[in-house]
Amino acid sequence: MSTFAPTVVGVDGSSTALDAVRWAAHDAVLHHSELMLVSSICPPANAMLPTSYYEALQSDAERALTEAKALALQAVDDSAGLHVSTSVVSQPPIPALLELSKTARMVVTGSRGLGRINRALLGSVASALASHSHSPLTVVREWAASDQAGRKTIVVGTDGSSASQAALEMAFEQAAARGVGLTAVHAWSDGDFALVHANQGLEPWAWPTVREEAEGVLERSIGDLRQKYPHVQVRAVAVRDRPVQALLDHAQAAQMVVVGSHGRGGFTGMLLGSTSRKVLHSALCPVMIVPK
Repeated sequence: MSTFAPTVVGVDGSSTALDAVRWAAHDAVLHHSELMLVSSICPPANAMLPTSYYEALQSDAERALTEAKALALQAVDDSAGLHVSTSVVSQPPIPALLELSKTARMVVTGSRGLGRINRALLGSVASALASHSHSPLTVVREWAASDQAGRKTIVVGTDGSSASQAALEMAFEQAAARGVGLTAVHAWSDGDFALVHANQGLEPWAWPTVREEAEGVLERSIGDLRQKYPHVQVRAVAVRDRPVQALLDHAQAAQMVVVGSHGRGGFTGMLLGSTSRKVLHSALCPVMIVPK
């Protein structure tokens, strides 16, 4: 395989982490990337612990990585030539993965780890990485290759901002690599065009007029990418709905949802937009967060 920036996966032995490993193995093969599996051991600070405690942590981490590596190789064809490396780090998982994200093609994590309190909540590692990762982050809730086979589209949300443009570019790349279509969703909610309409003396919620504006934003966003990826079949959807609900509706039959870290409603210093966060918490398929 070619040697590109690695696809990094956080491994802690949880079932969602192993699903993330399988997903990442498939994705790494598609993008000719090495797969790097990372497990963290971080004993309590300033604690006087016996040597056996540290040895047990190391042993558990190595055992989890051995299992994860075997699953990764089983998940892809032998002919794919996937190279898998493993690493045990002594940092806590969040700073360790954030540092690796500076040079990674992508970081992949399960939606929750062994330390979860409530299965409905997003894990602390996934949540922190979503806000701070330097590379694209994919969060995997549950995944199986058989599920992916019947899903023939990638869903991406766009609002015309530079942040969502980065997400669009990644979504087109993923769709091209996977040989599936792309559904680009621009959702208009009641607040989006209200001030514009008031200034122009238009009816506040004249949907036909707003839809034309929304479709224009969408087409301008994807025009160049259509030409760059001519073999990707694109479905452009402009709807009057809450952005989160529109994305989740289309995500039900998608291989993944791709969103920007924040959109035009964000403000300076904003780490993760409300739409991205809500999709990350609610979507059942893998969610990719693309930093600006």
